[in-house]
Amino acid sequence: MVVPVRLFIALILLISYPMIIVAKEIKYNHNSITIPEIKKKVDFTILTPKKIPDDWTLDTKTSPWIMLHYINSKDTKLMVAIHLRIAHPLSEEDFPYSQQVDINGNKGYFQDWTENGEVDNKGDTITGGLLRWTQDGTYVEMNSSRLPKEKMLEIARSMN
Repeated sequence: MVVPVRLFIALILLISYPMIIVAKEIKYNHNSITIPEIKKKVDFTILTPKKIPDDWTLDTKTSPWIMLHYINSKDTKLMVAIHLRIAHPLSEEDFPYSQQVDINGNKGYFQDWTENGEVDNKGDTITGGLLRWTQDGTYVEMNSSRLPKEKMLEIARSMN
């Protein structure tokens, strides 16, 4: 009799205790179209980053290409912009001033902003640059003037 009672208590505790959710909820901004809705409308892979701070929100745009704009929690600063479209072949000749980087086994190209290290008109130091690569049939172009190259690469490498 003791085993069924313990089993019953264990089941009640499991049912009433909140489950741990592995998938991270995306916080959308400005009534944006959701990623699942975008995936239904396009015929190429929509890659999304997994390593995005929890307090950033996502603003999506779908014209002329898919744009994922991650904005800070105060909705005042664009932290990183990711633009997606059907892939086209890339070559080193296309990016003569860029540094070649590896992103998930794909050849990517990173170029610093020419104003890196300068202070913009809002008092923020310009950092980051432009990162481009193709992955799973999708051309990805990421840019940020607020994140350093290393953080941009971390976000890029978390995309799938």
